[in-house]
Amino acid sequence: MNTRLKTWAIRPRPLMEIGARLLRSMSLRAPGFVQLLDDAEGESRGFVLCRGYRLPPKSMRGRMCGDAFRTDRFYVLSAVLEASKFSARLGGMQDARIVDIGSGLGRLATGLLAELPDVHYLGIDANEQFVHWCREHIEKLHPNFRFVHLDVANDLYNPGGTIAGGELRLPVDDASIDAANLWGVFTNMVPEHVRAYVAEIARILRPQGRCFLTAFAEDDVPEVTFNPSDYVPYRCTLPLTVVRYSKQWLFSTFQQHGLQLEEFRYHGTMFPKQSEIYLIKADTRLGQ
Repeated sequence: MNTRLKTWAIRPRPLMEIGARLLRSMSLRAPGFVQLLDDAEGESRGFVLCRGYRLPPKSMRGRMCGDAFRTDRFYVLSAVLEASKFSARLGGMQDARIVDIGSGLGRLATGLLAELPDVHYLGIDANEQFVHWCREHIEKLHPNFRFVHLDVANDLYNPGGTIAGGELRLPVDDASIDAANLWGVFTNMVPEHVRAYVAEIARILRPQGRCFLTAFAEDDVPEVTFNPSDYVPYRCTLPLTVVRYSKQWLFSTFQQHGLQLEEFRYHGTMFPKQSEIYLIKADTRLGQ
């Protein structure tokens, strides 16, 4: 056998590896090739590495968060920004218990790994695929971060759910949570379900526990408006794409369950027009 052929037979080089090296060598001429390779690698292995954190593949992020979150650095920075709100409100309490309702692909969890890595975190979501990804790539590496699938029905993102939103019962003990998070949850939810979620938040929060949520909330509008015209810069063709509430109705619902308004940050014309709402659970012992 020819020596050169024999050497090739003993030490094969996979075609994909050769192609990858060739394309990477062309990066100075066409840097987009490297990005395409990195994206393809992330899709094939199920995660992207950025600053030491595992992120969902860009295709998954686009489905949940929109195009802006396909950028790795933006996704991580937005996650840390969200988590910093909890760090500030909880005074950096490292052993805090946090429930993330509508946890999606674990964006808040990723931020908490940077800000408060020792917290006891529970993410709850109706999307079983998202929960599976978080279990594989966050929970397995960080056991104090757990994720639970709760098959709650919603006409927009989970129409076939087996649990009616008005009958929600979170898998959390009474008065056991320091903070709850609901980012972009009430934005796609009917009033009956909002009431049920607010009641559950009040049940699981300890006295003086905090809640952070976002909502489409305005003054001088009907109590609830489904897909209001010319309100957001995107099409609202599906049920519950945008559910806008009056501030009066929302705040009254919170008060009925002992949740006091701590701060309201109105986003106005800023995309995506979701206002930030910070609540604190009243300490019932003070009123006794």
